[in-house]
Amino acid sequence: MKRYFFYFIGIVIVAFIFNGCSTLNNKGKMLKGSGQNTNATKVSQSSIKYPNVNGNGNAQNEISSASQLREAIKSLKKDIHFQFNSYQIEPINQYGINENPVEILNSIAAFMLKHPNVKLRIEGNCDERGTEEYNLALGEKRALAAKRYLVAKGISPERIDTVSYGESQPVDPAHNEIAWAKNRRDHFVFIK
Repeated sequence: MKRYFFYFIGIVIVAFIFNGCSTLNNKGKMLKGSGQNTNATKVSQSSIKYPNVNGNGNAQNEISSASQLREAIKSLKKDIHFQFNSYQIEPINQYGINENPVEILNSIAAFMLKHPNVKLRIEGNCDERGTEEYNLALGEKRALAAKRYLVAKGISPERIDTVSYGESQPVDPAHNEIAWAKNRRDHFVFIK
């Protein structure tokens, strides 16, 4: 019996809240009458902004541009690779890697120029050879080399952060030349 009483009280409270909200003005004071004040109703209705779902308004355009932005980011290459013990941005064709980092960086720069609200984090990485301190310093030099290149292409330095992970985040955990070549890289993370 007590349980039904509490259910009944809960329903009454919820009904009172929903009914009571319509009789409050913008300052939370009760209006005279039972919600019959048409001026208060007009004010509250006119202050509510609904997004246009017909495709003609900004909400739909923002949704489509956000999805287009995600797709554009997916299409970009996210890594450039380096020679052993180097932070020079130069073409590589060894150990299964055949790329020109300049082309990748140029496409990233063009994308960032087209989308001025996108920021970038460049993560410098190394293979497992060398001391931890050496690899952290080399990873930082690799990230800064890519940042300098992008800044020279017109990207604001405030839009680019760098971090070095040294050898701590290998893509390939194997202990051979092919794995080490994959791990000597800058990884690009786009931040919307």
